[in-house]
Amino acid sequence: MPRIKDATYWAEKLRQGKVIASDLLLLTEQKISDINPRYNALVAYDIAKAQDDMSTTKTGFFAGLPFPLKMLGQDHAGLPSTASAKLFEDNVAQADDNYVKALLTSGLTPFGQTNAPEFGFKNISDSALYGDTRNVWNPAHYSGGSSGGAASAVASGIFPMAGASDGGGSIRIPASFSGLIGLKVTRGLMPQGPDSYRGWQGASTSGALTVSVRDTAHFLAEMQRMQEADPYQATLLDKVALHNLTEIDRPLTIAYSFDTPIAGISISDTAKAALQKAIDFLKSQGHHVTEVPFPLDARPLIQAYYQMNAAETYAMLKPWEDARGRHLTKDDVEPLTYALLEAGRHINAASYIQALSSWDTACATFDDTLFSQIDFFLTPTTAKTAPRIDASLIPDDLLEKLANTSNYDLGQQLTHIEQAFESSLAYTPYNFISNLTGQPALSLPVYLEAETNLPQGVQLWGRKNSEILMLRLARQFEAHDQFILPDYYRS
Repeated sequence: MPRIKDATYWAEKLRQGKVIASDLLLLTEQKISDINPRYNALVAYDIAKAQDDMSTTKTGFFAGLPFPLKMLGQDHAGLPSTASAKLFEDNVAQADDNYVKALLTSGLTPFGQTNAPEFGFKNISDSALYGDTRNVWNPAHYSGGSSGGAASAVASGIFPMAGASDGGGSIRIPASFSGLIGLKVTRGLMPQGPDSYRGWQGASTSGALTVSVRDTAHFLAEMQRMQEADPYQATLLDKVALHNLTEIDRPLTIAYSFDTPIAGISISDTAKAALQKAIDFLKSQGHHVTEVPFPLDARPLIQAYYQMNAAETYAMLKPWEDARGRHLTKDDVEPLTYALLEAGRHINAASYIQALSSWDTACATFDDTLFSQIDFFLTPTTAKTAPRIDASLIPDDLLEKLANTSNYDLGQQLTHIEQAFESSLAYTPYNFISNLTGQPALSLPVYLEAETNLPQGVQLWGRKNSEILMLRLARQFEAHDQFILPDYYRS
């Protein structure tokens, strides 16, 4: 494969003294000025703060490399912390969270903050506070969500790697839509907290979007943590093995499916073509590849996921209400947030616990049905390529119901929420499942739809702590030129 200017390339240049960190920071600032207006990837940046941080990022694998944070759950003291919500547009982080602390230790210099939808609830990035983030491959389309700004920041070449997070596919969806590599790791591997150890009850985890397998592996090697205060613990992966990925030394057994986990949702011809390309490649490399039906019906799981979203939204926003002595109204937040908030007020503890229990059942289903017999499971990452900016993903009549959700009982509220997500779910029916089971999943950029010039990814699913073998397999794809690359990295 051709050598590309990925994060590892720049880290090596910095270590060798061939590039000066302060100059690279200024170059990145110039890229933001020149490129960002086309895509709205970055919504804030503070070069003075980054210059101050450079005094603490002189060591570590990525020492001196600029790295943008997602404007959602990645807090750096002194920078905006808005969650892409107008409600918090004046909020400033008071302390570094554990993810940012780990970034600093690895040598990454936080610089810039990327767009996301309000509170990360969507698979596109369209917040009322910051506006739409456009796809680098085709600006008439979204780049994905909720890490959509991060995706466009990387695909455009402003940054070679960007901070992201994944609570229902929010790393892998923009990876698929934007032609990038996106890994959601095993629950408990990435640093969490200190205020969000139980982010979405373990469904949400942080990570990065990259353009190379080695960047993904190096990032994981440097960032993985075992935190005693974290209720979710995972065995740390072999750091040396991550930094030095070796070739696959045996045929793997890989199952695949053209099915989706949601009845009534099918995959596009483009998604089928991407999956078939990956299948053909795996066979050419001597792996044992077998078609299987999708192992579970995920409709009950997605309903449990929405209940969790609602309860967590209420828990997140109740302190704001308590401090001000009033309930939030439909004028304070976007319609989907408001509907989740109001439903969350009424979800009882038994229903919530039952919803969480269904996650464990799903994990056992994968372990017992699939991963006891195979190494990996392969599907499309998304069922379609990215939606258009002018797509109506929530119909106007349903938006009206969401905005007036307090007029309905809980059953009707949850029905409206499910209906509101249905058009988006048709694009991304797979991704939330591994968030609930806690298992790793990796999106690989293998296909480009010629008519629209939009990427389509495939997704490797694995058992917990299988990331090293998963990345070795991804490297096999990469080494045989199976990946597409954004224009910036092809020159």
